Amino acid sequence: MLPNSHPVMRGKVSCSDCHNPHKGSAFKGGGTQLARQNETCFKCHTAQRGPFVFEHQALREGCTVCHDPHGTVNARMLTERNGTLCAKCHMQDIGTGGATAGAGHIANSIRGACWSAGCHEAIHGSQVNKRFRF
Repeated sequence: MLPNSHPVMRGKVSCSDCHNPHKGSAFKGGGTQLARQNETCFKCHTAQRGPFVFEHQALREGCTVCHDPHGTVNARMLTERNGTLCAKCHMQDIGTGGATAGAGHIANSIRGACWSAGCHEAIHGSQVNKRFRF
């Protein structure tokens, strides 16, 4: 019933599209292994699968690191709002000269999230840019 969720209540998907009610598995495909969890998501979300030349490391940790499949108040079923989602993993880089240091990251953060500000639009991965710009 949250504002951003899979369209279960509208009848476009059902719980059994992702979950098997007759097995003890957390999701379809069996077990709780990360690879199988992602495969369940990729059945519908094919563009996010890749393969990408430059893959966002978060994909290796699983879709649910960033997305809550059961719904959220945040757009795109994100677990956090705006740039705070990215900061969970990347904030430590600012002071150490890492990935988010320089390039006006703090100043640009007022324009929105890393992807909605127009800087890192290919957030799942890119074929041409290691900074996920396109």
